Amino acid sequence: MDGAELQRKAETAELLLDAARQLGETLEPEHVYERFHDLLAGAIEHDAVVVSSYDEADGLIRCDYAWVEGNRLDPAIFPPVALNREGGGMQSRVIVGGEPLAFNDVEERVQREGTYYDVNAEGTVRKLPESGPPGTQAVMMVPVKHQGRVVGVVQLMSDRRAFEPAELELFEGLVAQMAAAVRNARLQRERVRLEAAEAAALAVAAEREQAANVLDVVGDGIFLLDRDGIVRLWNRAAEIATGLRSDEVVGRAPGDVSPGWDELAARIPIVERGASARSVTLPVELRGRDLWLSFVAVRGPEGVVYAFRDLTGERRLDEEKSDFIATVSHELRTPMAAVYGAAQTLLRRGDEIGPERARQLLEMIATQGARLSQITEEVLLASRLDRGDIRIERGRVDLAELARAAADAVEGAFDIDAPEAVTAAGDADRIQQVLVNLLDNAVKYGGRDVRVSVELCDAVARITVSDSGPGIPHAEQRRIFEKFYRGDPHHARSPGGTGLGLFISRELVQRMGGRLDVHSEPGVGATFVVELPAA
Repeated sequence: MDGAELQRKAETAELLLDAARQLGETLEPEHVYERFHDLLAGAIEHDAVVVSSYDEADGLIRCDYAWVEGNRLDPAIFPPVALNREGGGMQSRVIVGGEPLAFNDVEERVQREGTYYDVNAEGTVRKLPESGPPGTQAVMMVPVKHQGRVVGVVQLMSDRRAFEPAELELFEGLVAQMAAAVRNARLQRERVRLEAAEAAALAVAAEREQAANVLDVVGDGIFLLDRDGIVRLWNRAAEIATGLRSDEVVGRAPGDVSPGWDELAARIPIVERGASARSVTLPVELRGRDLWLSFVAVRGPEGVVYAFRDLTGERRLDEEKSDFIATVSHELRTPMAAVYGAAQTLLRRGDEIGPERARQLLEMIATQGARLSQITEEVLLASRLDRGDIRIERGRVDLAELARAAADAVEGAFDIDAPEAVTAAGDADRIQQVLVNLLDNAVKYGGRDVRVSVELCDAVARITVSDSGPGIPHAEQRRIFEKFYRGDPHHARSPGGTGLGLFISRELVQRMGGRLDVHSEPGVGATFVVELPAA
């Protein structure tokens, strides 16, 4: 990879990091779209952008945001378009296939197939090709995905220029950041709306606490504590959220069911009936599960009605976003500072320093540039894994040969026990990527005594990487495979890294039909085990 490509990768990572920060600062979807377009305007030259959503319920594609040649247009002027499941039309093709499209010959494609629409700066919508040729030369379309489903499309159009492949890569990253910010904003707006609805529902529930058949269809968990502090109502949503059946809870004090209830209840504000309820989100441990529940409580004539909603998923999303910003910012800062400092030294004092010192500075720039490229590649690969956009090849793989090749790629001395007869079914490049990650971690954390073994056990090809380092605490052994997880969250003692290596490794192994586990006792090292289907 040449210097220009390294520079582009670093600039892309910096732009996406800044986009995540800017787009996450607003809780209004309309403002998110505006900031998204501001970021686009500074990154990719274009003449129009349209953000559309797709509703599976009615099969229609609707415009949410449109900007054409300097003018913000009313999305209502765009007619809803029915999804064409045969793939006719560019938007339908992206939604059905789930893959981005980029065309620099729009006029030719419009003539060949499908139904298309064009709009000018005044908001005049034309159906193509009946009304004449389009004014657009090039277009990029990227799907908006949520939990593996396509929920929208973002189009970027140019009237005078063609788009480059690197611009499509950057456009995909910005769309992913925008989609996450819009989902978060809509969740917050829905939360406010639901809290207002809860207050009204809870007032009714206080007067009609015996109407359990009605409460059982409410999406929020609801329970009633009478004046003696005994649970008299526990609806179906409360059962689903907590895993506690109604017959386990009703007729008992909450503290008998959940030992931490008294401390929890002291932090939940209780308002009188008719007053505005105020929600509070608290951590709750129930039967070994860690949940984040948002509570409101209203006092009525028969006791206190509590309503709660499970926000564990949203909390994890926020934590992942914070971890991403903190980790990548920290990891980018050091190599960027080294590259900048070495370059400045060469520029300002190039005539004064000798050839040996100049070579050292150039080697520093190359090394740190490679580190920047590695960080960028890890972030982009993790994003592609989340989207399911990774191709896995299938073939016979010689694990002994891969183990030796991986050891050659990592600085260190390894004791390798790898017979020639062990072959697995999988992707050779991806398996080697996993092994390099494990060996690199073993050297960083486990010291010099690293052992690699390859064996065939029944229908499973197994690779183990063992070290004699400090080991991994039992409480962290599940979490080390999480995205961005670092055993040292302040980056003070542990070696550098994005916290993505083990996440990527486990995801790749699982996509090849295998598994990746760790066995460790503190103080006696760690052993990572990769199991793949035998060829």
